[in-house]
Amino acid sequence: MKTQARDSGLMLTFPPIGRRAFTLPEVLISATLFLLLLGGVVGANLFGLRMFQLTETKLKAGDGVRKALGLITDEIRKCRTTWVGEVTNGTFVADLDGQLQIGSALLVQPTTNATNFIVYFLNPSDQSFRRTVTATASTTILAQTVTNTTIFRAQDCLGNVLTNSQNNRVIHVTLELFQPQPWLPVGDYSKLETSVTKRRLE
Repeated sequence: MKTQARDSGLMLTFPPIGRRAFTLPEVLISATLFLLLLGGVVGANLFGLRMFQLTETKLKAGDGVRKALGLITDEIRKCRTTWVGEVTNGTFVADLDGQLQIGSALLVQPTTNATNFIVYFLNPSDQSFRRTVTATASTTILAQTVTNTTIFRAQDCLGNVLTNSQNNRVIHVTLELFQPQPWLPVGDYSKLETSVTKRRLE
């Protein structure tokens, strides 16, 4: 049975309900809109994953360096003596009196035992900041991609760099880190600084 409708004398015929379907242009437009919507959802998810990776990398790097600075701070406060200098061929060489007390390495002597000490130093070959403990003969990497070569400075209370190893000096630590990001045109730069002196003044 056909349904008929009159409009201005014209006869319109509608197909039965079971035979109605989309035309080819309607299918193409619907498919295009669906693909655009799907592409937008996938693109938003990929962007979210990239931002998550970027944030996670920053947080992990920053957290590791903050822990390292906390460890240095605690050990300097409790120590008997500190020396600023350089590590050359695996050996610590302290700055002499009369020289500016700046360098890429710090020797921390916790007790009066001269064979028991801790050395923090920059390894220039891979730009890693490391900690060596003679008591356990172990070396650990505290931070990577360190860009500055002068990490430690011995200062007076006004921030002036000393030229001697006076007892009440302040050790200033500066770490500058650069992490390239493969999905961004620029990398991530961060800088952490702290100043600390030992509690036991002799």
